[in-house]
Amino acid sequence: MLYLAAGGVAALAVGGIIYAWQQTTPTPTQTTTQTQTTAQPQTTTQTQTTTQTADQPRRLTILARSGYHQEINNAVMEYYNSKKPPVEFNYVAKGYSDLYQVAVLAMRNKSTDYDVMYLDEPWLYEFYVNGWLEPLGDVDTSGIPQAIADLGKYKGVTYGMPITGNFNFMFYNKELLDKVGESAPKSWDDVLRIAETVNQRLAPKSYGWSGRYSVSDLYITVLLSLGGHMFDPKDRVTPTLDTPEAVEALKIVRDLASPKRAHPKTTTWSSNAEFSDAILNGELAMGAVWSGWVKDVDDPSRSKVVGQIYFMPMPGKRRVSQTGVWYYTVPVYSRNKELAKDYIKVATSYEAQKYAHLKVGLPPTRTNVYEDPEVQQKSRLAKMSAEVTKAGVPARTNPIYIKLSSELDSIFIKAVLGELTPEAAVAQMQKRLMEESKKAGLL
Repeated sequence: MLYLAAGGVAALAVGGIIYAWQQTTPTPTQTTTQTQTTAQPQTTTQTQTTTQTADQPRRLTILARSGYHQEINNAVMEYYNSKKPPVEFNYVAKGYSDLYQVAVLAMRNKSTDYDVMYLDEPWLYEFYVNGWLEPLGDVDTSGIPQAIADLGKYKGVTYGMPITGNFNFMFYNKELLDKVGESAPKSWDDVLRIAETVNQRLAPKSYGWSGRYSVSDLYITVLLSLGGHMFDPKDRVTPTLDTPEAVEALKIVRDLASPKRAHPKTTTWSSNAEFSDAILNGELAMGAVWSGWVKDVDDPSRSKVVGQIYFMPMPGKRRVSQTGVWYYTVPVYSRNKELAKDYIKVATSYEAQKYAHLKVGLPPTRTNVYEDPEVQQKSRLAKMSAEVTKAGVPARTNPIYIKLSSELDSIFIKAVLGELTPEAAVAQMQKRLMEESKKAGLL
């Protein structure tokens, strides 16, 4: 059975984004289309043909994210047009949930409207198994961590190229750790001990630990650091929370949330911005973050901790970060496949990623961008970001996760608050993941 989106309504703030699952599809009034024309204006026509000949305008329609992601895409489109015969880009900007719904609906209807789709990693498997994506052919993956490159493949064929790197990892404030005579933690025991010491000696001005307490924003990454997985990395869909590591990870995040170690708002932050502001104000010695939450730590106009924040993979049996990478893909129904594939190869190149990183702050998926002398000269954080990127491991690989994320969070937070034992909570999460994966025909 092929996997198709179905089910009730669920929404969750994950990694600074709202994940949504719903049966209803966006109406035309919910969509926003923006056209970026090149410096050399092209003639507009409503007719699409199967191929674009030399005397026809070169056009591509890209279905992608709005907001900050649009700035990234604009930069790589600009780079492409500086290196190739100009293309007239029609950029269709969507919020997170609408992007997913519009992409799925377009594929079900065999729509030729889109030439490039910008997809989040949890969506990829659904597009693979339904045959909705065009193989990209030979691509350059140099500098891309193997696990990230491999997620763009299905049965050995490359269908997606990673462009925007987003990672869940740990930060620490070196100045605060120095004040209590500690250095960067090397284990979760270290994190627990240091957090308690900070609370004892520096609270209420600064606290030892915090994070956004959800499955995606903390629990999964701690689980990975212990050698566990939410889904079997071999098939990407079989739930694997029935392990000692899954229980141990939940105990660690529960203990870190204790008032003797954590910021008072640890389980009640009103928004990602409020949590980020606490980091920038020097209220936190350590915590778990996504890349975008700490992008301003060295901006003196916003931050009181310039030069104090350091990044590191999560400690544990293996040093790891969780990926939240976005991929460029070509829908199989596009009428401009060859041009779309050429665009993707250039737009995801080392040179394009470096250009977009320096211009708009693209978090690259090629670690050699962070290793570039010019990039390192401009950013103290470049070397640390390279290590976080190299440690990236995909985790939310089963598309059913989107549907269940809110329900899993409810179970998770009950365990953190002591309303469920870690063992009971993990068993409930595993049961629901298995039930829905079987119902969707994934197992």
